[in-house]
Amino acid sequence: MASQPPIPGRRYDLTAALDDRVRALCAAPPRQGDLAHPIHAYLGALAAMPAPIGDFSRNLGLAFDAGPVLGECRLSFPGRLRVGQAYDATVEVLDLTRKPSRRFGQADHLALAITLSDQAGPASVLQFRMITPVVADD
Repeated sequence: MASQPPIPGRRYDLTAALDDRVRALCAAPPRQGDLAHPIHAYLGALAAMPAPIGDFSRNLGLAFDAGPVLGECRLSFPGRLRVGQAYDATVEVLDLTRKPSRRFGQADHLALAITLSDQAGPASVLQFRMITPVVADD
């Protein structure tokens, strides 16, 4: 499957309380100014998808319940994630390919790009690759 047009997602409200909670959970230093912890690029991307990742995957015909594995995760920051800001998500299915697999027999490889944007433009991009076993029909 080739790349498809972007799919609108939901809004991610990056509050100071949420950023403080993340920082406390990972023992990160206190926030400097309004710059949010970079893990919000990942958390916000998955939270703001148009559907939970399992439902999104199943809607693409993937056997999500068979036990997907994370193949790759890359974060980039064309802008800045700031507390007190709401971000709109867009999801792009970059590729969906079925490949032979030593472990599963066959596996579907899904590549997504999830962008969080505000009025200034893209703030963060999560490039996410997931490998899902292909379940044979009985």
